[in-house]
Formats: sequence, C-alpha cells, structure tokens
Amino acid sequence: MTSYLGHDRERRIFCQSFLKGTLHHAWILAGDKGLGKAGFAKQAAHFLLSSEEKSVTFCDEPDDQAAKLLSAGSHPDFRLLERGPRTDKEEKKVRDSGIESLEEHELARNIKISQVRSLQSLFASQSSISQYRVVVIDAIDDLETSSANALLKNLEEPPKNTVFLLVSHTPERLLPTIRSRCQILRFDPLEDDQMAEILKAKSPNLDNHELQALVKAGEGSPGQALQFVDAQIGELEQIADKIMTSGDRSNALKSDLARKLALKAATPRYRAFLTRAPSLMAQRIKLLDRGVQLQAIEKWREASDLAAIAIPKALDNQAVIFQLASLMGSLADKQSQAHRI
Repeated sequence: MTSYLGHDRERRIFCQSFLKGTLHHAWILAGDKGLGKAGFAKQAAHFLLSSEEKSVTFCDEPDDQAAKLLSAGSHPDFRLLERGPRTDKEEKKVRDSGIESLEEHELARNIKISQVRSLQSLFASQSSISQYRVVVIDAIDDLETSSANALLKNLEEPPKNTVFLLVSHTPERLLPTIRSRCQILRFDPLEDDQMAEILKAKSPNLDNHELQALVKAGEGSPGQALQFVDAQIGELEQIADKIMTSGDRSNALKSDLARKLALKAATPRYRAFLTRAPSLMAQRIKLLDRGVQLQAIEKWREASDLAAIAIPKALDNQAVIFQLASLMGSLADKQSQAHRI
C-alpha cells in the first residue's frame, strides 16, 4: 500500500481524535480548491470503515475489503454526495464512463435535497459490516438551501457511530448553524517538496523541468497542478514571461501562441493557459511599482473575466488566446510607464 502523501498535520489531528475516543461526529475539511481535501475525506472514510483492523492507516492505495467495496461504490456503510449530471445526455455519459468524465459545465449547479434525503436509508438501521457509517459531501458549498437545512437535522441529532466529512472551499459562506455543529479542520497549501513527491507519484514520467513548472503552477495545490500535466505548462509559462517582459510589440509571440493553442489537439494546453494566464499576471503585478498597479489590476480583471467565460460561451480559441496574451503584454507597457515617471 502507498502511504498517504501530504497534510501530515491534518492527518495527525484526525487520527489522534480517533485514538483518544473524542472523534467529532462532523468535520468541515476547509481550504482552497485542489488542496486534496476530497482525497483526504476518502482516505479518512477508509480509515474509519477499516478501524477494526489492527494495521489500518491512511494510504493512497489500500487493498483490503473496505477499499474494494469503496472503489466499487458498494460499501453499505458509506455514502458520497456530489453534484450529479445536469441533463439526460450527461446522465448517459455517467453510465458509460463515470462521474469523473463530466466537465464542470455538464454538472448540476447544486447537490439536491433528494440526495440528502436519500441518506435516511443509511441511518434507518445499524451499520452493516463496519463500526462506523461515513458520509462524505464533496462539496458542502454546493448544497441547495433546502438541502443544507435537511442536512442540519442530521447534524443536530447525529445517528450513532456516524461521521460526516464535509469538504468546503468557502466555509465562511456555510450556514452558521452548520458550522457550529462541526469541527473545522483547515488545510494549508503544500510545501514544494510535498508537491513534487505527489506529482512524481501520479506522473512518474515527468522530466525535472516540467516537474518544477508544475510545482510552481500548482501554488501548493496538487489538484491544480495535476490538471496541467498534459499541457507542457513549462513552455507556456516561458512564452508568457517573454510576452509580459517585452510586450511583444510585433505580435509574433502572441500570434504563434494563439495558432498553437487553437488546434483541437491542443485542448488541454488551451484550458491550462486559460487557468494560468490570470495567475501569472497577478504574480507579475506584484512586482510593478505602486503607481501603475491599479491600472494593471484592471487588465488582470479583464483577463480573469475572459478566461472564465471562454469555455461556457464557446468563444473562438484563437481570438481568446490572442486577447489574453495582449493583456499580458500590456503589463510590460505599465512597467515602462513607471520607469519614465
């Protein structure tokens, strides 16, 4: 079995609570998206559902009975609530390939109240094969208001030996009545060495240059970095840096980048650039003189807005990339203005 990587502090807090017999019935796993909170929740669920085994531990690839049942989605003492498919077309895609095959825009906007109510069948009887029953909600931020109120009833009167693991990217937006009934476990961005270890474990064929580029792009978030694995993010960031440094007044770099990322085969790289461009601009803006930062921030907002709507509105890839690159190039002009002043 492969040891669970990262978040040693969080794992220690959870396990110590269990070993001391003070395990809270509901945990909010709080932190930025992509830090590995959902992965932690699933490993914690396996930990609890296998707790009668003397050798139980947190691990990435458990191979016991509980792990096999969880992997098959058939563990009788476990439930996972997450956003489902948005339409019948997406429903068929799930049946054919699984929920992981859906894109963000193909998912329903919220976790529905019917999904929360379906938990009652789990609570109607004693646990079947484990000491505990475990409910993972990924993410509780996605609950409809009515769903949150329905869940609150379970948190107020928790069924015996039931543990709720509630993933949250924005815990401050949750109902105060839910927060007050949960123990909050906060997740911090990972250190670079932990990021590198996780990325090497997930993608062993990465060369060192691309590995370091992914570590940088992830900004402490394994989930964010892993979405860039097939994008050759190192090369994209080098081009972006040249554009932001020189301004690329001839538009040669911008045009070449736009043509490359407009190809259908370059879709992973296109999506990666949409995600990274605003972040790279934000990093560059921090280096600018204060006198021009406000104007530069306006350019960053334009880039962020464009990147956010590009895929949902099916905008022309080539035009989007050229515009984003132009906004990045404007930061070189801002720096030049500051020097002239």
